[in-house]
Amino acid sequence: MTDAVQTTAPDAPARGIAFLALGVCVFVTQDVIIKFLSGGYPVHEMLWIRCVTGLPLVLLLAWKLGSLGTLGVQGPAVLRGILHIFSFTLYYLALATLPLAETATIYYANPLMITALSVPFLHEKVGPRRWLAVLVGFAGVVVVMQPDVDHIDPAMLYAVGAAFFYALSMLVNRAAGKNVSSISFAVHSMVVLFLASSLAGLALGSGQYFDGGEGTMAFLLRPWVMPVGWDLVMLMAIGPIAAAGFLLLSEAYRIAPASLISPFEYASLPAAVVFGFVFFNELPQDRTWIGLALIIGAGLYILHRERVLKRKVNQGWPPMRPSA
Repeated sequence: MTDAVQTTAPDAPARGIAFLALGVCVFVTQDVIIKFLSGGYPVHEMLWIRCVTGLPLVLLLAWKLGSLGTLGVQGPAVLRGILHIFSFTLYYLALATLPLAETATIYYANPLMITALSVPFLHEKVGPRRWLAVLVGFAGVVVVMQPDVDHIDPAMLYAVGAAFFYALSMLVNRAAGKNVSSISFAVHSMVVLFLASSLAGLALGSGQYFDGGEGTMAFLLRPWVMPVGWDLVMLMAIGPIAAAGFLLLSEAYRIAPASLISPFEYASLPAAVVFGFVFFNELPQDRTWIGLALIIGAGLYILHRERVLKRKVNQGWPPMRPSA
């Protein structure tokens, strides 16, 4: 699922699948870096560095596509960028304390949210079978979160919030897709995120609200620190990694039908399980496996119904992960 517009006839489904699977796994690599460094740097500093190192590459792509001169300020793209601020920030806050696979599993409920929210926001019609799939998928989220009356892990709510705001951003993408290009969406998202993270750095970067603790709030309130050594290398890599992921997703959806390749976005979930084990010695609990199966199953069924019904979405099915 991507922002990219298919500008040529689908002609390379095998390559499209390969590019898509590689692209979503590239984003998991970014998640590993952010989780690994979340104990030493604030989230807004990481987002700022991501933009500083990634924006030139996205602008270079816009220039190569001949779109650089047409990137005036566009309201829908700005709104989508603002929604991405909330989505990215909440996702990374969740990632700081939750296992990688658990965070990714909850976040991948966003296709279910897109389907559900398309009814009140875009007045689209969703049949009973897709509503049932949405309910099954949300049941999977509940299984993963395992809420009780006395305690719900705030980090899990952050992951749900990240999925919700991303779903809203994709509804903006659907509504305005005919008038705003994918590269314009990507550039606006980067610029808005850069401005927001800069303001957050000015407001919180001195650490005046940081109490020296650990956990999610520390990740938000920790003062900015000048990275050195391998920390600097890894932080500088976040932007190019995100740009590479975006390019791979865009190319995948350019050369292959969205209805065929979009299910392969779920390749990032087994990648998250493997990376979580290799880098953090994390293995999903039984409830996470059950919830993951319900969410993936529901998402794949919705994608199947989209293909069967041949719904004409403005820019194809949008990506399940933030691309730029």
